[in-house]
Amino acid sequence: MFLTGLKAKSIIKQIDKAQQARNYKASTTAVSSVAILQDVDKPFNQNNLSSLCKAIGVKSKDVAILEYVKTLTKEQREQPQLFSDKQVGWKGVFKTKSLKDFSATPFDILISYYTPENLSLKAMTALSAAKFKVGIDPAMETYNDLTIHVATGQEVVFTKELEKYLKILKVIN
Repeated sequence: MFLTGLKAKSIIKQIDKAQQARNYKASTTAVSSVAILQDVDKPFNQNNLSSLCKAIGVKSKDVAILEYVKTLTKEQREQPQLFSDKQVGWKGVFKTKSLKDFSATPFDILISYYTPENLSLKAMTALSAAKFKVGIDPAMETYNDLTIHVATGQEVVFTKELEKYLKILKVIN
């Protein structure tokens, strides 16, 4: 229990460092890659994913999805798109290759589609090399460049608002 608290503090310290070092620079190129970070219990509806891709102007094959699971089962351990708290170490170090690759990839847009207070999801959002970060949780406004206040399950509203604000910010045409 004591070590868990120390580990959490070390992760929070790394998150704070990443937030202070982050400096958004507007891109002049078209959006070509999008990542969605979500909780497996409340995922982005797959039926609405195509409308999100159309709104942003990317193909569905250019969307990477990473899902958080509270605890991984034996079958889930083989799936690189799933991760749990145990795969995030001290100081926010990602233990698996798939997590390291996801955090190091400079996605044009990272969509943090989750609302629960979860340190592993926060760490992935904060430590990601994504160029533009979008979230839905008002508590995560400091982690994201744009926050759209909607509840999970309101993908249609989220997609419309995201498209509108990305056009205003000239992230998409």
